[in-house]
Amino acid sequence: MKMEWKEARELIEGKIIEGTDLNTDKSTHRFVTSVGDIRDSKRYQYRSEKGFVVKIGKSDHISIPWKMLEKCFSPISSGKGYDGNYFREFFCKQRKDHYCHVHVVGQVFVRAGIAKQKNATYTQS
Repeated sequence: MKMEWKEARELIEGKIIEGTDLNTDKSTHRFVTSVGDIRDSKRYQYRSEKGFVVKIGKSDHISIPWKMLEKCFSPISSGKGYDGNYFREFFCKQRKDHYCHVHVVGQVFVRAGIAKQKNATYTQS
């Protein structure tokens, strides 16, 4: 059954909190460090946005705005599946700067109970 974005967002809001582990089997140090406001970025065109800040590695952080999650939810809800190719199409700079964006976003959906991961693709649970 196709899930709508409103329901997906509610699940994410209920499950993804400060401290949530977003690691895959191949990663470490990926944890949500804050929920709410994210830092403005001219490079990525983030302006007064809400979302998640995620620690990657020992000291780096990336921002995951709600608009990114909504865009990446589209192929999950359509049944096509979300992967790095889809992410690169819409968020090329973020992927180039930190490839881990792809799987951090995917793991948000997994931890919220929306998607499952098979290899490098995320599909609706």
